Amino acid sequence: MKNYGMEDNRMGKYANHEEFGVNAPINYREDTTSQAYLNGMSAIAPPGMKPKQRRGQKFEEKTDFKTSARWHRNFDMAMFGGSDIEAPDYSSRQMSLEGKLNGIKRIPGR
Repeated sequence: MKNYGMEDNRMGKYANHEEFGVNAPINYREDTTSQAYLNGMSAIAPPGMKPKQRRGQKFEEKTDFKTSARWHRNFDMAMFGGSDIEAPDYSSRQMSLEGKLNGIKRIPGR
């Protein structure tokens, strides 16, 4: 399972912060699946134990657009001082940023 709490190493994958802002939240949503969670938890579970399917489903339910927009806002605040989506309406600003996808190269996270 990927370490979604420490995404700062993903910035090097993108040419600039706008490309990061357009791609990374989408990749976050696509990659934070129930199966990714279950695979990660299985890898660290004690022998003979496995994670419950329902926990994987709950994990995926909590990684929707709003969560990815909040994650991107928090990353932006920590790394860039809130340079592009710092306002309280960050969800709508994230939607606007993702709307630029047609002009920005799509770089899948997987």
